[in-house]
This record gives sequence, structure tokens and C-alpha cells, in this order.
Amino acid sequence: MNILLVGGHTRTRYLAAALKARGYHVRVVGDDYGWCKKLADDYEVETVCGDGTDPLTLKEAAADKMDMIAAVSGKDAFNLLVCEIAKKQMLTRKTLAVVNDPKNQKLFEELGVDKCVSFTRFLEDRIEQEEIADHICRYLPIADGRVVVCEAIIDADSKVLNRKLWEIPLPPQSIIGCIIREDQTLIPQGNTQLEEGDHAVILSSAESVDEVTALLSGHKKR
Repeated sequence: MNILLVGGHTRTRYLAAALKARGYHVRVVGDDYGWCKKLADDYEVETVCGDGTDPLTLKEAAADKMDMIAAVSGKDAFNLLVCEIAKKQMLTRKTLAVVNDPKNQKLFEELGVDKCVSFTRFLEDRIEQEEIADHICRYLPIADGRVVVCEAIIDADSKVLNRKLWEIPLPPQSIIGCIIREDQTLIPQGNTQLEEGDHAVILSSAESVDEVTALLSGHKKR
């Protein structure tokens, strides 16, 4: 599957690495040449430097040949415009947008964005359902750019396979917020055991995210 990530910095970096590790062909559009070069060097990801809302830049990134375009910046207007250009001019089959303000999600859907992702709404749901706010506040200093929400799949190579959460030496400032197991969403407790195929949703500081995903997935840190 060919995926084009447009916009964002820290979020895009971890997402590109995670998708590439799972075998997807990933290309990234960013507006900062130094950042694009570092991303390409560190993760061997193809990058195109330019304005992601410019059709010429998207054309250069082969947006018209992508299976999905994901707009993942911190600006909703930017993400919506990228998806609209992708759909109407590049005829991209599927678009995904990060919605930073949950109030904008309905508008995105009405304008044809295929998939909307709201991290704020995700965290609100988890907090309301299972009252994990105390855990988040205790272990994660909430501040712009310091918290990363990501996913790790527990596979046969994982050193934590079949281990209980209290037995796993998670790095500082990281927690497993929930576990997606087949069609179930589980809020883990200390005695919850990780099984092969589990999708662990992690909340981590930017400094610890590589370490915790490597520990859980079984893939070495880059």
C-alpha cells in the first residue's frame, strides 16, 4: 500500500517509521528542507519538500498514484485543504485527516474526508469510560509537543508476549492506555496479559516513544 503523509513534524516522524516497519511504502511532504532531509536519512523515507496545499507539490510527490493521502499537521484548515485537493484534483481513492479541534470533525466528514482522526476525542472517550485521567497526569507531563499517541503490535518476536503489564519495564513517562484485541477495546490493568496480535495504544513522552514501541513490538530501535 502506498501512503503519502502531508504536514506535521514529530507526529509525522513516528507515523512514517511505524508504517514503514509494517511494510507500507511511505512518502512524506514537508515544508522544511532540513527536517525532510533528516527524516529521509534517519528512516530511509522518501520526502518531497514543499507546500502540501500546492497541487504541484502533491503532483511531484505522486499523490495521484497513492492509495491514501493522510494530512497530519496541527492545523485543521491545512489538513482539510490537502484532502480536498487530493480528492478533487489527484483523484486519490482514500483520504485521512487529523482533526485537532473535535468540533471540526463533522465538517470534515460532510466535505468528503474518508477518515477523521481526533486524538483529543480519543483521549476524552478513554478518560470518561475508564477514569484514567489520574494515570495520565501522574506519568505524562501534558504539554504541546511532549505527548505522543502511537500504536505497537504485539507479535511473535515481542519480548513482552504473554507477560502481564506489571511485569513489563516500561520506560519513564509512558503508559499503555488501551489494548485493541480483535473486536474488543480493553482498558488494561496490572494483571492484563499481552497476547499475540494485540494492538497496544501508547501514550508517551516524545523522548521515550521509540524505546517503548521497540520494547512492545519486538523491533529494534532505529
